[in-house]
Amino acid sequence: MKQSFWSKIIGTPVDFSLEARIFNAITFVSTVTLILTLALNYILGIEQLAVLMLFVFFIAGVCYYYSRVKLKLNASVIVYMTVINILLIVNFKYNSGINGPTLLIFMLSFFLTISIVPRKQYWFWITLNVVIVGMLLLIEYLQPQLISYTYADKQSRFIDFSYTYVSIVLFMFFVTTTVRKSYFAEKKLVEEKAAELAAANDTKDKLFSILAHDLRSPLSSIQNYLEILSEFKLEESEKESIKKDLLKSTIYTQQMLSNLLSWSKTQMHGVKVNGVKVNVKDVLKSTFQIHQTIAAEKGIHLANQLKPDVYIIADTDMLQLVVRNLISNAIKFTSPGGEIIILSDVVDDECRIMVKDNGIGIPFEEQANIFSLKVNSVYGTKNEKGIGLGLVLCKEFTELQNGKIGFESDPGVGSVFYISFKLYRDNNGNDIQGDGRLIKKEVGS
Repeated sequence: MKQSFWSKIIGTPVDFSLEARIFNAITFVSTVTLILTLALNYILGIEQLAVLMLFVFFIAGVCYYYSRVKLKLNASVIVYMTVINILLIVNFKYNSGINGPTLLIFMLSFFLTISIVPRKQYWFWITLNVVIVGMLLLIEYLQPQLISYTYADKQSRFIDFSYTYVSIVLFMFFVTTTVRKSYFAEKKLVEEKAAELAAANDTKDKLFSILAHDLRSPLSSIQNYLEILSEFKLEESEKESIKKDLLKSTIYTQQMLSNLLSWSKTQMHGVKVNGVKVNVKDVLKSTFQIHQTIAAEKGIHLANQLKPDVYIIADTDMLQLVVRNLISNAIKFTSPGGEIIILSDVVDDECRIMVKDNGIGIPFEEQANIFSLKVNSVYGTKNEKGIGLGLVLCKEFTELQNGKIGFESDPGVGSVFYISFKLYRDNNGNDIQGDGRLIKKEVGS
């Protein structure tokens, strides 16, 4: 709560530079401090300074407004620093010269100068501070009668110095704290950017490897097949065999390119999610039919056990891509004679879509990185080649739809991959199925 309030006072790092935030903090604290200083000077009987403090209070407030609201930092700094120096000169004369606290305030002014002044004005204000202090000391040394000693007694001087010390410490605390917080925040940001850059570099290397090897290999196979067809007379049975191999290579290459393009689009933040009411079984019907043919060619039984009339909120194209990759992955790692089941289940307010196979499973050492490009691509049960990008896409596209993805796998036994999405709700907030039946839930569930 305090951080939120303070951010509103000085501005956020996104909208304001470090110098601007420090200046906003100083001018805001100045307005509060000057009210107390005005009252103190009046109590101590220094009425001239009390009037001057009222004027400076107004100027500090205006500078804060123009810097924080109007975003006029440079102009505000010039006005503020000019007024501060004039104030300190007057304060030195009417507040006991070197016997008063003005020199301490000049030190604070020097500290603030190096904290908030733009680089181009840096040496001007530092030089001005030193010159003014030197001139005031020289004037008091040569003409001490020009300086007014305003303390009525020892107690007044003690109170003034004590208050000045506390004010200076608070100012330095606020400025230093702001600088430290900003430093650590920017350091954290730099470290995060460095980690992102390293991850992006790893991804780039992985993609180059894909393009250099995995994409070139099927294209080379297609070229070799075509050269054989053009240079040699083959039997019809041999031609049919080559055609089937060509078709498999083409399907594989097309799917890989589709995944590459889809994934590249997500990396460029160009994907828009269109979450709509989706009938799970209907929207996955074509996906199932296509892969049923592919699975049959490999001798795998693909069963559809999706529940009818279940609606979820999802992006149709993304959902199809995710399930398509999960089924393709299951076919790749299931041996001929195996079985893959696509099924769904409704639990509470979610629908879980599962792709279950009795294939070779995932080695335990690979399971931690299964949804990242860190996992090594391996050949399927009939030497199908993969690039490890399909499951990465599944995770990203599922999470973009506010869904969840996970898996269970036992090496040598099989795997179950599942994705979960929120059920579609009617206008009354009830989870509803396509035939109009409400999915009843207990209160508090």
